[in-house]
Amino acid sequence: MHWQKNTTNQYEITKKEIKKLIKEKIPFYLGLNKKNEIIRLIFEILKKNEITISQFLNLDLLKSYLLKQKVEFSTFKKILLQLRYPETIKNDNIQNYEIFIPPLKNLNPDKKYIYSGKFEPKSIYIEKECLNYPLTQKILHKFPKITPEIISKVKNFKTQNIKNTSFLEKDKLFLIRQNYDILKPCPCTKNVISCGYYIFNLGFGCPYDCTYCYLQHYTNFPGILMPVNIEEILSKLKPLLQQTKIIKKRIGTGEFTDSLALDDITEYSKYIIPFFNQTEYILEFKTKSTNIDNILNFKPTPHIVISWSINPQKIIDSEEHFTPSLEERLKSAKKLVDNGFKVGFHFDPVIYYETWEKDYQDIIEKMYHYAEKNIAWISIGSLRFHRTLKPIIENRFPSTKILNGELLIHPDDKKMRYPDFMRKEIYLKMLTWIKKYDKNAVVYLCMEYPNIWKELNLKVPDFSANNS
Repeated sequence: MHWQKNTTNQYEITKKEIKKLIKEKIPFYLGLNKKNEIIRLIFEILKKNEITISQFLNLDLLKSYLLKQKVEFSTFKKILLQLRYPETIKNDNIQNYEIFIPPLKNLNPDKKYIYSGKFEPKSIYIEKECLNYPLTQKILHKFPKITPEIISKVKNFKTQNIKNTSFLEKDKLFLIRQNYDILKPCPCTKNVISCGYYIFNLGFGCPYDCTYCYLQHYTNFPGILMPVNIEEILSKLKPLLQQTKIIKKRIGTGEFTDSLALDDITEYSKYIIPFFNQTEYILEFKTKSTNIDNILNFKPTPHIVISWSINPQKIIDSEEHFTPSLEERLKSAKKLVDNGFKVGFHFDPVIYYETWEKDYQDIIEKMYHYAEKNIAWISIGSLRFHRTLKPIIENRFPSTKILNGELLIHPDDKKMRYPDFMRKEIYLKMLTWIKKYDKNAVVYLCMEYPNIWKELNLKVPDFSANNS
């Protein structure tokens, strides 16, 4: 069984093998719900450990159980949970969390969107009222071979014009007029400590395809939305900034899209940088891209920080599809640092796996090699997502390993997370490795609970002071 090269066919074969195992080896009756739980747990044990059914049956815990004369469902399930979540059961009380054991459904993977590393739309749609915007004409000039289609409103487009398509195809570009949700607080999860971040929303949809991306269950719109009324948006942003009390003075783009991946098309940075240079705020471009040419045309300023989401190359290869390599991201950061810009780095999400310590330690060494001490801030956040995303990830990326982790439903925000002890271990070690290179590094946690901040002796930084 080659889980690393898993396919839909292998998935279905494994399901049949598990059902056969239950029928032949389980000496008690299982109702439909209990049977589904057992199938799911066995499947995840096989996948996590990359073992076959025969190897599973030879596991010591299971052999001793099957030899017993008196057996029952509750005992059998406990053994399976011990095999599936060994670290949590060893270091924490698994009863503190809800275990998500959904039925193992048939796979129907989306057709993979083919992206060469440079976004090339196959079709362009323009809202009628956007035809005369200068940015519309600039964008159309970049794709002279595409004949655009004029539409009334993008909100009416999906139901009228597209059937049996997925937003994940990402080959349709919509030029729209945006006049809502321009500025808002970062939507922190329930009961976590907020870093005071505000979001400047500009566009929707990303050309990259990360397995853990929440956009997969957030929308099903078939394309990328690009607002062309950028000057109008910035004119509306100005009074919003005056009315809104943003204590930490830090605003970022990139909640619903990568901040720079499409900047060669939109040229948003050419409008945004001069605007924020006239304010008291810091604007962060958050990205995985190497699309920094427009930014390099500006002089460095304390009002602009460009930050990268980074992960080990192993994770980039398996989970962050169509994104630049770690080396490419760090080289882009170095170009900006060499030109006097401040940069930031986001270890979010940190993925916990067998060699995570060595791999993340190596990244931190490389990060300081390229950026030295010109780092405005560093954030750390562990893998987390809404439970509805799990079957979507399984369906679209059958060979992913991120779901093999001990992800349980946290009692507060009901998101799937690593247990507390595991997250503390991640943060403590990451902090130690970072402080080795810079004792004064500005480090904060992303969407994490007060008890974790307290145990790590962390407080929300004063970002503006550290970026001056």
